[in-house]
Amino acid sequence: MKHRPSLVLGLIAAVLMAAFAVAAPASAATSLEKQVNKAEKQQKQACRKANKANKAKGKNKARAKKNCSKARKKAKKLRTKLNAQYFDVCKNGCRYKSIQNAADSAGKWQLRNRSRSATVRVQPGKYVEGVLLHGKQEGVDFDGLTIIGVKKNKKPNKNARAVVLEGTNAKTVVEGTPGWAAGDPPRIPANNAIEGRSITGLVMKNMWARNYQNNTFFVWASNVAEDGERCADFVMDNLVSSDTRAYGLFSRNCYGGKFLNSEGWNHGDSALYIGETPCDTDDWTNKGPDPAPCQADPKWTIVRNITSHQNALGYSGTNSKYVKIEESTFYNNGVGVVPNTLDSERFEPTGWLILENNDIFWNNYNFNSTGSEFDSVVQEGTPMGIGIMLVGSDGVVSKGNNIFGHDQWGAATFSAPELFDVNEGDDAKNTNNQFIDNEMGRNSTDPNGNYDFFSDASGGGNCWSGNGSSSFAPGNGSVPVSEIYPACPQAAVNHEAASSLNFAAGTQINTAFLSPQEPWRDLSTVFGVYTVVPAKLQECSWNINAPSPPFTDADGVTYTEKRTDPVSAQECTDLANRPSPWNP
Repeated sequence: MKHRPSLVLGLIAAVLMAAFAVAAPASAATSLEKQVNKAEKQQKQACRKANKANKAKGKNKARAKKNCSKARKKAKKLRTKLNAQYFDVCKNGCRYKSIQNAADSAGKWQLRNRSRSATVRVQPGKYVEGVLLHGKQEGVDFDGLTIIGVKKNKKPNKNARAVVLEGTNAKTVVEGTPGWAAGDPPRIPANNAIEGRSITGLVMKNMWARNYQNNTFFVWASNVAEDGERCADFVMDNLVSSDTRAYGLFSRNCYGGKFLNSEGWNHGDSALYIGETPCDTDDWTNKGPDPAPCQADPKWTIVRNITSHQNALGYSGTNSKYVKIEESTFYNNGVGVVPNTLDSERFEPTGWLILENNDIFWNNYNFNSTGSEFDSVVQEGTPMGIGIMLVGSDGVVSKGNNIFGHDQWGAATFSAPELFDVNEGDDAKNTNNQFIDNEMGRNSTDPNGNYDFFSDASGGGNCWSGNGSSSFAPGNGSVPVSEIYPACPQAAVNHEAASSLNFAAGTQINTAFLSPQEPWRDLSTVFGVYTVVPAKLQECSWNINAPSPPFTDADGVTYTEKRTDPVSAQECTDLANRPSPWNP
């Protein structure tokens, strides 16, 4: 049977479909803490005076004693009020033994105390449960709730690994939440460690979650307008996430938030995911001659000091916008940073992102090969060996990043055209992306194997400047490299005016191979890579350098490279001699 190029190249759709402290609003609590501290200070002063008056046996003795008693009662009352906002969890000796029960009680308390926010304090231990917080559930208010790992003395615990949320054999209580009906099981296997749905200002800190069915820390809101849900202003800080089927730290359809000081590994998709950034109107589009911005007053999501390693993808963001990723580390993943545009979520395309001052290196983990320490849910065909991969992005700025040691390309940007059975409506165009002042190849000691930069030459408005003595994938030579990779700045290109196709340069598709004579062998293009089956044999086209020397970052942290089992030379020889799948 003959295979149409569009069907084979359309693997991209199936490939990527699977990829899909700022404090809580606690000003009242902060004010109350100040009141408590002031009252206790006044109590000490009043009682000190009473002691002196008692010794002096003067006429002010009774008054001083009365003032002391009054100050003590006031301080005690305020301290009791302050302590009421804390809901303590531990294995023995606390009122609550599960995070879910404590959070439910905290939500009821917040509903009664509208102007104040509660804190669930979790002491060291292993908690086998999945926590579900639904903002539309009756009788509770989870907005502004904080869930934080603490020491036994109830002080914040910087050791995030001390509080473990364990997914193996964990259950989630769904009884009483919206969507639950009489006769449904009250508990189900836990898909997530903590799931916060339709909540504003949820804070999660100082915990390690592992071995969950889908994700670990997950915040989101329904995208059905009739549901009236909203996710915004979340904070995930000092969290550890590992060994899940899909994602780690995850936000979807949320207006702004923060991912800070956290680490993730061994996820079947990505350790960090931001998807479907909502727009001001449900029918927003960037098409037309003068499109409005997605958000007139953008609420940004900040990603800072995140370490993502040994995952299929380090970061994935489907149709994400207004995201700044900075001072983070992505290494030993299949691909490092992957903003992408797909039909699977609303508000296409992805774009208006800033990637700045990150270390992105050694993302050559062939998760399709033997020896992978996790099972990937990213379907076969996703390119690997790439640091930054922009799939149909608009207006992404990559600046000041340290990108080295990739066996395919340091950074790649390309369209995902409708013609290739990828995105309906041709939303995924390679436009207005900038690569500025990035450090490529670790001073030539750990180069990006094939080229530092790849572009499919489609779209427009893209530019490259100040990236040192970089190398660029040249295509078939018919278009000058300087035209494929023009210097910055470039005039912005309107989405409608840009084309998702450009066969002339030979980087999107090498037309010399569009014939029955084995076109799948051209692995110099992204779509050529997609056609390799099994996908682990992509490695046959990599320019694999000698083992990379350890890398020590600016903070003094040292990293070592890690790979799966290498593809054998015989497998690559067999690939080269295999009959063409286009004319079997």
